[in-house]
This record gives sequence, C-alpha cells and structure tokens, in this order.
Amino acid sequence: MTPTMTADPIASLTAARAALAARHRQRPASPAELARRLDPKFVVTPTIRLLSDIAVRSVTEPDQRDVVTTPPRTGKSRLLAVWEVVWALMRDPDLQIVLVSYSDELAQAHSREARQLIAEHHDYLGFRLSADKTAVGRWRVDGHAGGLLATGINSGVTGFGADLLIVDDPVKDAQEADSAAHRRRVITEYRSTLATRVHPGGSVLLVMTRWHPADLAGELLDSEPDLWRHTNIPAVAEAGVPDALGRKPGVAMTSALGFTAEHFAAARRTSGERAWYALYAGVPAAPEGGLVKREWLDGWRLPSAPLGPVKVVVGVDPADSGSGDSCGVVAASMSAEGVVAVIADVSAPMTSDQWARAAVDLAVDVGASEIAVEGFAARETYRRVVSEALRRAKLDRPIKVSTWPPKGSGRGQGDAVARSSALLQALETGTCRIAGHLPDLEAAAVTWQAGQHQPDALAAVVVAHDVLVHAAGQQWHIVSPLDAMRRAREGTMPPPPAWMRRRLGG
Repeated sequence: MTPTMTADPIASLTAARAALAARHRQRPASPAELARRLDPKFVVTPTIRLLSDIAVRSVTEPDQRDVVTTPPRTGKSRLLAVWEVVWALMRDPDLQIVLVSYSDELAQAHSREARQLIAEHHDYLGFRLSADKTAVGRWRVDGHAGGLLATGINSGVTGFGADLLIVDDPVKDAQEADSAAHRRRVITEYRSTLATRVHPGGSVLLVMTRWHPADLAGELLDSEPDLWRHTNIPAVAEAGVPDALGRKPGVAMTSALGFTAEHFAAARRTSGERAWYALYAGVPAAPEGGLVKREWLDGWRLPSAPLGPVKVVVGVDPADSGSGDSCGVVAASMSAEGVVAVIADVSAPMTSDQWARAAVDLAVDVGASEIAVEGFAARETYRRVVSEALRRAKLDRPIKVSTWPPKGSGRGQGDAVARSSALLQALETGTCRIAGHLPDLEAAAVTWQAGQHQPDALAAVVVAHDVLVHAAGQQWHIVSPLDAMRRAREGTMPPPPAWMRRRLGG
C-alpha cells in the first residue's frame, strides 16, 4: 500500500506568499511601464515619461490637482485616459474613477479601449470586469467597489463619486472656446457638479488644449494658484513659453510618431499663429484687439477674381428689422485648389426687399449658383423674400436659395467670434483671400474687436466661406482642358461671362 502524502500547510502558505511577493515585484510602477509591458509598440518618450510620473502622483498621493498641456498626437490622452485607468485599478481595484470629455462619444471611446485591455490581460492585471456592470460608459471591477464612469461634460455624474477625476479635452475646438457662454457652462459644470463628486483625498487631472486665457484651466490656475500645478510641454521650446522638459529654445520634442522640427514648422505655417500657440505651445491667446490683421489681407491679396471657380456663392447677413438697417451682401468663390476668394461686396443699409434684390443682382453678376442667407432671426421669411426676388428677376438659370447654418448641422454655434474662428484662421493662412480691393469691407474687418457688433459685410463673408468650405466635399464636374481646346478650335466656346472679365477694385 502506497503511503498517502499530505501537504505541509506551512510550506503551502509560504509558497503562496512567495508567489504573491514575486507578482508584486513584477507590478509595473507607472502607467507608461504597464503600457510598455503589454504593448511592445508603445514608445516612452520624455514627454510620456513625465506625464506618467504625474499620473502616478495623482493616484498615490492625496489631493493632487494638475493641469497638463501638450501638443496633439503625443499620446497624452491614451496614456492618461486609458493606461492610467487600467494601472490605477491594477494597483487598487476599489478605486472609483470618473473620466470626462467634451462628448460622451470621446469619453466612451477611451473607456472602450480600457475595457478591451482588461479583457485581454485580466490574468496579468489581477482583476476582471463585473458581469453586472458592463455598459461601455459605466463598469465596475468584479468583487470590488472600483470602476469607471466615462461621460461627456454636459451629461452629468449623478450617483457616482470619484477618487480620481480625469478631465480630458473638455472643450472641442476654438469655436467652443471663443464662446463666452460655452466657457461659462464648462466652468459652472466643473465647479457645481464635477468637483463636488471628488472624494476627500481624491485627485483631479485636467488635460486640455488652451484656446483661451479664460478657459477652465485659466479659471482654476488664476483662482486657486496654490492648489493647481500646471505642466506644459511645447512642441518646440521657445523663449517665454513654459517648458516642463527644460529644453533650450528651438529644440523640438521627441515624438513617438517621428515628427521633427521641420514637421512642426510646417504645422505652424498651416495652422496659423493662434492655433499654433494653442495646440502646439500650450499658450492661449484671446482673440482680442483687431481680430482681422491688415497684413493678412495685404499679404494674401489676389489681383482680381480667379478664373474658373468650382463654385460661387453670395452670402447675406440680412437687416433684422427690415426697415433699412445695415445689411451684408458679399460674393465669394472657391478654386479647384480649395482657396476661397472674396470677390465682391455690395453691403449697405437696405430694406428686406432691397437686400434680396441686391443679392439676386450680385448672383447674376458673378455667376453664383447659390444665395446663402444667415437665418438665425427668421429663416423661412428670409428664404421666401429671396425666392420671390428670384422669380421677379425671371432668370434663365436656377440659383439655389439656402439659409445658414443648415438645420441640425452643428455649424454656426456660439457668439460672433466663435462663428468666425474658421474664417479668421483661413484669412491668416491664405486659404481665404481678398480679390482686388474691397475698401469698406476691409476697413470694417480690421477694426472689429471682440465684444463689438460684427460688421455686417464680414458676417456675410462668414456665411459664404462656411458654405463654400463645406461644399468642397461634393462631387464637382470640371471640363477637361482638352475638351476646352477642341471647342475653341471649333468655334463653339462661349465667351466668359462679364463677372469673369472684369477686374475688381478699379
């Protein structure tokens, strides 16, 4: 008979403790280290290493308050909104985390990636997702109190507290940031809702692009300077711009994607100075003073209206009262290369019948295929007034009448400065140019300041520019140069219309 072997309980306990100690020795010390272990392609740059250290501090030390600003495509959101979440729960599965972004979709995209990592590596991480809390935006660690709520900033966090609050990109873009009303909503939501959900000893990590000095980060840094720590890493070190990496001016950041100083220089030329400093330098600039610079208009000026545009639009900022107030009526065209040219301005004080007729006359003169009218005040009334003017004109070709912004498009939101942000960037970078000289429009544009009534002609340019830019994705049918040469030989090529033969500004 073979003797029965009984396990030594002391030896078993010792072995279990040794295994647990070995596992703890292998536990990654930071989110960056965890990412490197589970994703061999993850690159730990100096920027990522510094941000990972901030993430560790926000989890391991109580009452931390950090603002982080870095250029796009550096991996900051993935590190802080995904890997930090997984690492923090690996360290403490009872930790309650709230992740907030400008939209539910963005926050839940980060949550979805974190869930996927947990599902794939639960054995290594040492925890699983609970089966009874499986929504992509709200889930819990199996057998523990910890988990994640991922939501948009306006969706609320009722019923969920936070040991760690991560606010990643609470503002979508410059247009939202330029809207004083939207900035107030974001700040109010943080102070009245998000901040109140943070548990005693809990930490807050704010990651955002600083489009405006009075944004959420600016409000917190100004009102609570002894509480908040700001870490800024510009794409290229520059005198006067804070750099947490301590580089000499002119030194570009090390990029995991291979971006070089030359790439950043090209990005600066393309984006314009305001977008460059907000996105790549972390330095906000209020769009104040002269919002449109004279050097932009002169530097990119075209000698005359371009030939062969793919689309021409008349933009109208109507007089609201209909009794002879100032009204903006301009024409703009788009080239095959995507450059918008402002080619005519007939803005003046007019009644509704007068501006409708002026818009139709201008559309005929410049060969426009569409008249777009700002429709905030009386969308259908404006459409009807222009349509009636077209019928009275008895034209031999159709001209579309539209109101701006299109219903449900999400365009045209915020105040006048916010609505003009795309046009301002286009004027600065040369993707929108003045053809010839339009002295009244230009004089009004270069003196317009934030807080003032927007010049009507410039408001009309905002409409025309937006319509053209969004029409650029449509399918255009352009006559082949060979076909044009054939028609010229055969004598069947019609002369260009008058608007293509004239020179603007004298």
